Amino acid sequence: MPTLNIKNPHVYELAHELAEATGESMTSVIEVALEQMLERVRARESIERAARSAEIEAIVARTSPLLADLPEDPTADLYDDKTGLPR
Repeated sequence: MPTLNIKNPHVYELAHELAEATGESMTSVIEVALEQMLERVRARESIERAARSAEIEAIVARTSPLLADLPEDPTADLYDDKTGLPR
């Protein structure tokens, strides 16, 4: 089983103080704190992803009408129909 060795005295004291205040083990309070922080990070990432997706959808909505008038083959006017050579 992997182990975690906390060498930062401040972090150790915080974990110890929280364990004393809650009556839980230091491992338990560290586990809960890490789970809560990871949950917040994941939630923030999800919100940011949704915001980026909404921005992309807004750009597509604004630019789609501009693309509707483009010819099917934008290079068709560049080449001679009979020879296939550039005009």
